[in-house]
Amino acid sequence: MKRYSAFMPALILLSLAVLMVVAVHAQPPGDPDSALPGEVITGLVEFEGVRVYSGPDFAYDVIGELRQNASVEVLGRRGDFFYSWTGEQWFEISFEGETAWVYARMLRTSIPFNSVRPTGRPLPRNRDGRVPSAFDLSDDVCDSWVGEFTRSGEFANGDEYLTVTYPELPGANIYSVIVISPLGERTAHDSLTTTARIYLDDLNRTGGTYTWRVAPYWTISNFRSDWQQICLLQTGGTFDVPRPVLEPRPTRTFRSYYYRTYEPTATPPPLIP
Repeated sequence: MKRYSAFMPALILLSLAVLMVVAVHAQPPGDPDSALPGEVITGLVEFEGVRVYSGPDFAYDVIGELRQNASVEVLGRRGDFFYSWTGEQWFEISFEGETAWVYARMLRTSIPFNSVRPTGRPLPRNRDGRVPSAFDLSDDVCDSWVGEFTRSGEFANGDEYLTVTYPELPGANIYSVIVISPLGERTAHDSLTTTARIYLDDLNRTGGTYTWRVAPYWTISNFRSDWQQICLLQTGGTFDVPRPVLEPRPTRTFRSYYYRTYEPTATPPPLIP
């Protein structure tokens, strides 16, 4: 018994070390707090009479309420949490057989807010802070952005451009087709309609398979910085560019230097990284 007792601390430490190694290797890649495949994210209502909205914004219609301590299934989020609740953070939930939205401050969830998959965007606003009248607020406006994404043309056949189409979103007045090269570089191809052209000369120099995605916007300005994105990007498809595939550019490392002393010297002081 005494010999066994003497080895007990060592055995306990060894067991803890093994468990820590197993736990580290068992964590999923990326965000360790994100939901596992098939895991249901739950939210517990913290207040009585929490309002349920048709979309992720206080401007949307109120479609119901939740009782305190009720449990809901969380499907997605809008916004990011940094230091405090600002009115920009929302949870998408399952509500009466449909999807709806709740201000995130009203729920206590099984995983952190920022670990929930983003599914929503804020509504655009006029200069007076109001939502443009072109949008129907009885439902999440992005729920109506459904339809086919098509492409015609082929660069391998000598075409100078490709023509892509995408669904119309009621209320949107401009669309941007974002083309992503194999190196991750992006180019934007904008259009006032549900059809856009992707010109070969506008693409990056590398060949390979490119991906094109689409986002709808609302704006009353000609300056791109004033455009307000309505829905998340949707992937339309891919296409090939018959050019040599370039190697990715090496990442540049910037190093700042400063003098060790500011006192006058006969020779310049050494630089310290």
